[in-house]
Amino acid sequence: MKTTERINYLSEKLHENVLNSNDYLTPLERFNCVNVHNAKPDRLMTWAFYREYPRYLENLTVKDIETDYLKECENMLAGLVEFGYDTIWTNVDPYSVTPEALGCQIDMQEDEISVPMVGVINKPEDLKNLKNIDPTKDGRLPVVLNTVSLLREKIGDIYPVIGHCSGPVSLASSLRGATKFVIDIKKRPEFVAELLDYCADQTILIGKALLDRGAIGVSMADATGSPSVCSSQQYSELFMPAYRKIQKALGHLTPPGVRWHSQSGIDELADIKSFVEESCEAGNTVFHVATPWALNCDIRAILEILKSYGACLWFGMAPAIFASMTPDEMDATVKEYIGKYAKGYEGNFLMGPNMLNDTSKPELVKAWMNAMKKYGTC
Repeated sequence: MKTTERINYLSEKLHENVLNSNDYLTPLERFNCVNVHNAKPDRLMTWAFYREYPRYLENLTVKDIETDYLKECENMLAGLVEFGYDTIWTNVDPYSVTPEALGCQIDMQEDEISVPMVGVINKPEDLKNLKNIDPTKDGRLPVVLNTVSLLREKIGDIYPVIGHCSGPVSLASSLRGATKFVIDIKKRPEFVAELLDYCADQTILIGKALLDRGAIGVSMADATGSPSVCSSQQYSELFMPAYRKIQKALGHLTPPGVRWHSQSGIDELADIKSFVEESCEAGNTVFHVATPWALNCDIRAILEILKSYGACLWFGMAPAIFASMTPDEMDATVKEYIGKYAKGYEGNFLMGPNMLNDTSKPELVKAWMNAMKKYGTC
């Protein structure tokens, strides 16, 4: 596949770094140990959602990496070489790529993440006019697929290349418009169910394309599909069928399965246990809790449920601490969290930032990584 000298250099450097890391497992082996075999790894997985963050290392803009797979690969490889975290997320802006491919107007700035501006479903009848997506041709989806292909070719022997796309609820919200979508949940649940079924089909098409290009699994960004958006009954009746349909279509195609991020607001639920169990029953393999909001939850009870399903907890550290702490404070915080929550759940516990962004200080990202290696030994 087409590459560049810079990509080749970074790939070779990353192989060298992994070889000389003194870790017993490579990031790929660690990922499979936890996400496929449900076993205790050599150390806790450093699960980092970093998107556009490392672009400064290559003097790239967000627009560069949103529109050119070679530059997106450079961005990701440079971040892995610099910081050494264990995961790769192969889509910089999952919430805008699919809506754009289906006709939504996108606000694309030179150095900001693109966002959908206007939906394309002005009235429910407009849904029947939408086509099935072609991931190999439509919009910027080929950029995403080519990124997966090249990363798999260059570092797929040592790193898990995770396919990343929008989940069905967030896609539905973008196609309809957020305000209309929330109103529809209350006033037109039958239409919402039809819309989510369509969005599930589009997610399946994209997920299969990601797996065909070499992604090790499929991760769906679906912040709109959170329990804070609707009642527990509405979540079960409207959102869960879409997740189950996707899991049924994709889950058997890859050992790590399908995961989704839709747990914002979990700390406000009256029955967290039932929500976690329902998510696992639907096939979710990674459940997300975000600090500091979820620290009032019984996290170890959640881990017990996840462990019984062979699922993992992504313990997401607040972005603010990567901008405001000192390295010593970061070290102490990581040590505290691991000691309090991870012990006994090493094969079901992933830990990292909710999201690295332009406020994140490189020295704090490195302090987090160093602390994970120091205190995360299993």
